Amino acid sequence: MSWFDAVPQFLLAVVLLFIPGLAVGLAARLGLRRAVAVAPGISVSVIAVAAIAAPFAGVVWSLLPVVAVTIGMAVVALAASVFLSRRKAPAATDHEAEPRHWMAASLAATLLAAVLVGRRLVNAIGSPESFSQTFDNVFHLNAVRYILDTGSGSSLTLNAMTGAGSYPAAWHDLVSLLVSAGGWEITSSVNAVNIVVAALVWPIGCIYLAQTLWGRRPAVSITAGILSAAFGAFPISLLDFGVLYPNFLALALLPLVLAIGLDALGLSAVSHGSRIMSLLVLLAVLPGMALAHPSAAMAWLALMLPAAIYVYVRICADTIRSRTGRRRVVASATLGLLFIAAVVLIRLFWDLVRPPAEAAFWPPVETTGQAIGELIASSAIGRPVAWAVMALTLLGIYVILRSKRQLWLLGMYLVAAGLFVVVSSFPADDFRLTLTGIWYNDPPRLAALLPLVTIPLACRGAVEVWTWVFSALVAGAGHFNRGKPSQLAERASKSRVLGPAGLVAAAGIIMILAMAAATQRGNVAQAQASMAGSYRLADNSPLISSDEMALIKRLPGEVPKDALMVGNPWNGSSLAYAFADRKLVQLHILSAVPQGAVPLLNGPLPTKDDPTVCPAVESLKIEYILDFGHREVHGRDSGYKGLDALIAAGMATLEDSQGEAKLYRLDLCPAP
Repeated sequence: MSWFDAVPQFLLAVVLLFIPGLAVGLAARLGLRRAVAVAPGISVSVIAVAAIAAPFAGVVWSLLPVVAVTIGMAVVALAASVFLSRRKAPAATDHEAEPRHWMAASLAATLLAAVLVGRRLVNAIGSPESFSQTFDNVFHLNAVRYILDTGSGSSLTLNAMTGAGSYPAAWHDLVSLLVSAGGWEITSSVNAVNIVVAALVWPIGCIYLAQTLWGRRPAVSITAGILSAAFGAFPISLLDFGVLYPNFLALALLPLVLAIGLDALGLSAVSHGSRIMSLLVLLAVLPGMALAHPSAAMAWLALMLPAAIYVYVRICADTIRSRTGRRRVVASATLGLLFIAAVVLIRLFWDLVRPPAEAAFWPPVETTGQAIGELIASSAIGRPVAWAVMALTLLGIYVILRSKRQLWLLGMYLVAAGLFVVVSSFPADDFRLTLTGIWYNDPPRLAALLPLVTIPLACRGAVEVWTWVFSALVAGAGHFNRGKPSQLAERASKSRVLGPAGLVAAAGIIMILAMAAATQRGNVAQAQASMAGSYRLADNSPLISSDEMALIKRLPGEVPKDALMVGNPWNGSSLAYAFADRKLVQLHILSAVPQGAVPLLNGPLPTKDDPTVCPAVESLKIEYILDFGHREVHGRDSGYKGLDALIAAGMATLEDSQGEAKLYRLDLCPAP
């Protein structure tokens, strides 16, 4: 399949990510621009909630429950907008008091970012069917197949595939809808969803956040779009490391959720009318982000703290100043109780979402000085220094400090910075676990959070540069137009090709090109090269080799659909489920092993008609061994010597092979 052949998948992925949310946003009368910006957040909520609701309604997972939930949310949104408009006339529409050409600038910024991000990912992935040869992809690809097989995409039941509890399934729901609606391969659908999220959802969210903070000047939109493609830490890193697809989707939604939260607090530079409506929109997007990955919801909570504290202190000051006597005491006590309640709730959520200590086992990777240096240089983790981004960020910080406005934004930056420094360099103790255990104490996960807080600061610095340049050009044009009539005529004759207005436009284009070139150097180039290495199918690929894939593709003609195979999940054999719809005993590397099947994998060697093993073999219909040897994804040997013993003892017959990859029929127990 070529990338051109995959265009229908990309279009359907865009429809799934934007149309449900756009329908709800327009029903809420948010205005077209705002409805488009928040559409992905609402769409993911619609899809994830529909997946949970469908089993309770007795409906198989498909587009039908998505349409039903979309209609239901649109009706509620319309009723809310009508009610709010009757209570109070809207302060402004989405089209009032807008700078000229802001819509064109927003569209141009989105397209530019889509090209910059999209070409990186297309080049790194290689072909639409390519897949990441990494540890977590065994779960993610098989989970999509599991949804298709069971007809349920509920986050409450998805992890039953591994014998565990609930798992946030929003990303898997999206991919499974794309596969089922179009009949495409799982891998090409994965890549289509990921590229649309990275190249459209993420930049649109960054542009929307920048406009919320700095207004809708064209310079704000253009620079935010370029900067959204300027980091190796996100979105590229999470499509390489892990791979952390659910976390990737959640973080891609985080900029727009932050922007909505700031608007609900009244901190937006752009008036959207009712703050109650902003709060309702926030409630509509938070479930989707949390059901993509709960850690992103906790990141949102942590990043919103400085802004929320700023608003809280301002309310306290205004309340105390405007009241006297007993009313002041009552108001102060109420505000104090609200503060205590908020602290208690945040602590409860923090403890609830944080995984157990044994799951958050990642160690620190560098010194505190190195972590701080990488933070300033936008080079986490181990990436080349992003010189242009660093300069613009430092300038943005200086401008904010000089103006003494929106200082809470620096607080957001410090929150993300502090989390990164702690997880990257602090000792692996209880303090680190308490603070960063939500992210499994995993430095790359928190490194991916840094672009989100860096982009607004760098955008402010870039806008300041634009202002200096254009002010100089305008001043130069004014000087150009001063003088005697004869001199003006002479100058005009020399500048017919490019007048003052044309000079300003040309300077703007040059600045855009220069900024794009300066931010697309070593940092993102290295991230692309790293990602490309993990998406290649070859003879020595770490998870599935070309020989193993060839054998997997033949399995549908050799293994009955209801038969079960055993294999070492660490060597990629479990992916036969995703690629050929043939199950193994373990569908993920960390899956539980069914009772009675342990001796097949680990020994001791059972007898030919072992009464402790054969009942399990017969009830589970274990009939084949898929032997991919002991070359494992992490380069170590996890055992599974029982399979070797079965083969050596003559309890398995070779059915097919491709290089070192072999399929055996198990001859352990006689047929009933």
